[in-house]
Amino acid sequence: MRAQQFNSTSAPIFLLPIQIEIVAEKNQMINFEEEMAKTKRETTKMKVGDKSAPASQKLKREKSQTLKREKTGTTMKTSKPKVPKSVSQENDLVTDVHLVPAKIAHEMMDKICALYPDADCELDFANPFQLLTAVILSAQTTDAQVNKVTPMLFKRFPNAKALAEAPLDDIKEIIRPTGYYNAKAQNIQRCAQALVEKFKGEVPRTLEELTSLPGVGRKTANVVLGVAYGVPGWTVDTHVQRLSARLGLSRNVDPYKIELDLQKLFPSRDWSKLSITLIWHGRRLCYARKPECEKCPINQLCPSSRVP
Repeated sequence: MRAQQFNSTSAPIFLLPIQIEIVAEKNQMINFEEEMAKTKRETTKMKVGDKSAPASQKLKREKSQTLKREKTGTTMKTSKPKVPKSVSQENDLVTDVHLVPAKIAHEMMDKICALYPDADCELDFANPFQLLTAVILSAQTTDAQVNKVTPMLFKRFPNAKALAEAPLDDIKEIIRPTGYYNAKAQNIQRCAQALVEKFKGEVPRTLEELTSLPGVGRKTANVVLGVAYGVPGWTVDTHVQRLSARLGLSRNVDPYKIELDLQKLFPSRDWSKLSITLIWHGRRLCYARKPECEKCPINQLCPSSRVP
């Protein structure tokens, strides 16, 4: 609560400055106590679901409940990523991106691939089911964090049927360190249940079938197809999205439109490999806030390079 300023007109004009401050403090304390008493009376009268409750109190209660849900992991953030100021809201295009010619795009990607010859999926898995589950768990956290919980998870529930029938609370407890564990536990269990019901416990091999599963979007589906089955696809995660703009490969913001732009630029046989390589570059050099352009092998080709 902000301290209320002392009203000089209410004080005798012969008070010294120090006396004025004392009077102001007393007035502030009186007002504070009155407001606290008023709040206490309103809270006492208010009941859950009471329509007569003050709007401010309802708003506080709703906000408190929302924060509690997010803190305990009952709700995952589903809002769209923040759009940069340089983005046109009408057509979702990054207006300050200088698109590079296809020849330059290929030259940059060749240099990045040479920098990371061993680039591969950094999630630990033994089969397509484990990979699918791990990718779902990787939302809003790191691959390293997911790799810490999956050994225990897959030891307890080694296949789709076991995970589908597992006690939900047991799943939550195991995956708790990944964050948003309530929502993630429900997602991976529902996905496992759908695998059992629709695909006899096996992970499907097409984009359409994969995206029909709970908690599986195009990004997750393309990871599974590319890594587990060798089916080419662009995985447009936050790193690929950011680098596509920086490198002048796409002016779009929407992941699906970025995916289409990248498909036109590069041959299909390379899509999965290039996706993983861009992700590695985003994690190791081309950081979101402070990209290390001076160490980057394409700093003389990249339109966003900070190297003169």
